[in-house]
Amino acid sequence: MPEKYCVFLRGVNVGGVRIKMDALKKAFAAMSFPEAETILATGNVIMTDDGGDRAALRPAIEAGLGGYFKYDAHVFLRGAAELADVLSAAKDAGAPAGCHLYYLLCDAPGAVRELAGVFEGLPHRESETFVPINTGAFWVVPAGETLASAFGQKALGDRKYKSLLTSRNINTIDKIYAAMRA
Repeated sequence: MPEKYCVFLRGVNVGGVRIKMDALKKAFAAMSFPEAETILATGNVIMTDDGGDRAALRPAIEAGLGGYFKYDAHVFLRGAAELADVLSAAKDAGAPAGCHLYYLLCDAPGAVRELAGVFEGLPHRESETFVPINTGAFWVVPAGETLASAFGQKALGDRKYKSLLTSRNINTIDKIYAAMRA
């Protein structure tokens, strides 16, 4: 049965990796996903897979994108049901006024625990929090301090975590989920 996914690309349009969304759509068409659609111009692609082998899908997409754009591609897949669970859990996590709620997509076993330890070991404001969930973690950070935060610099800027996670504002996740259901 066909399964719809959102493919979240890591590190697109930052750090010298520039990919235009029309080129990204062409890359997915070249990988036999002609119906793939980019959304919100931040390295998000909604596509349908008829193959049924999710475990093989991620490395195939990473290899396809890496070959097409000549870069070390890292992607994270989430189905609509997974995003619904994330959005439901986000209601409990919440973000106080003046803060943003980010969803950190992380698939590597043990990486969320490691990131929790990194967060606890770094200085952060009282309003900045890290909450592990099944498919990653929530990170609440004061608005405008995403990359100024010690944790943001470490988790989002350190090469060690490049293949382990990517982040999206929860509002972006909500819009992607709505588009997947349309």
